[in-house]
Amino acid sequence: MAASGDDDGRGDGRHDGLGDGGAPCPRCGRGNAVLGVPAAYLAAKSTRREETGRGEDQKTTVIEQNAALAAALLPAPSEPEDTGVGCWAATMFLIAVGTFVWGAIAGQWFARAGARHVGTGPDGAARIVVDPPHTVLGWVSGAALVVAVALCALVRLRLSAWRRRVGPGRDAADRVWSAGWYCGRCGTVHFGDGPELTLQEFRVRVWTEGGYGAQALRRRAV
Repeated sequence: MAASGDDDGRGDGRHDGLGDGGAPCPRCGRGNAVLGVPAAYLAAKSTRREETGRGEDQKTTVIEQNAALAAALLPAPSEPEDTGVGCWAATMFLIAVGTFVWGAIAGQWFARAGARHVGTGPDGAARIVVDPPHTVLGWVSGAALVVAVALCALVRLRLSAWRRRVGPGRDAADRVWSAGWYCGRCGTVHFGDGPELTLQEFRVRVWTEGGYGAQALRRRAV
């Protein structure tokens, strides 16, 4: 049998993420719109599919329900997005491969300039054509490959730095993060009977516990 405390929306203290089972919001005094922070985060990240058009023109779009709330409730800074750097690395790699193949088809890269006899002029003199070497293709291919490798190394270094900064304190941050309650009516977070916190104040508290609180000042929740 449910405890009598559940009838008024206060719940029994279980952090099960149910809208009527959490600690009541200290701002509005109600618990029917309260979710555990992990449950609120997952609900905000849920997606829905929208289909438009018909036949060959039909398109399906996947939309995140509440991306702004999910981003505000992140327990740690998100991994660095290096899409632009990755695209440049892929481009440089393609240039390196392309010029390598081009040089292989056109001739030897570092061959010396060679003379070819192509006929005889009106005066009977031989006509000679000098083919330039393809050295430039080799240098372009090598330079593009070096740049591609350097960009890939940069991505790995940034990811490693992020892991070193976030990894050690992530467990401590998760403990505080999972203990919070989010009120969908007020848009605030609270801990048990504590006062309500704005999303930014909640982020500062959680991220500070993880040892990366300075990031919360640069990456504001709202």
